[in-house]
Amino acid sequence: MTAPAVASRVDAIHQLTLPLTRLRALLLQELGAQAAQAAECRTTMRGLTGQTDVDSVLEREVAEASANRAEQAIADVEDALDRLDQGTFGTCERCGEAIPVERLEAIPYARRCVNCTEHGGGILD
Repeated sequence: MTAPAVASRVDAIHQLTLPLTRLRALLLQELGAQAAQAAECRTTMRGLTGQTDVDSVLEREVAEASANRAEQAIADVEDALDRLDQGTFGTCERCGEAIPVERLEAIPYARRCVNCTEHGGGILD
């Protein structure tokens, strides 16, 4: 292989690695944010335990729902990190096509491309 061909191949590998590195960082950042959110909601729930006024009961229910959403997001992020380690990250689980990097930057734990999400799944699928 000539020097320009080797340099071109190295550049191509670097371009693939750089987005994965950036996406891993986004996933880890999201994991931390969701863990903090879940902990905050659980603390709120504990603080409201035993209080029976309507506002406290409602606030506790909202905190519980928020904690459950955060815990689901944690599971989704951990699954995305596993897919990253297995080399299947960024591939739509429905159609098998590549998920655009822009979508993964917006929703790093997305399992489906936009087309498949619109035609048979939820926004985070």
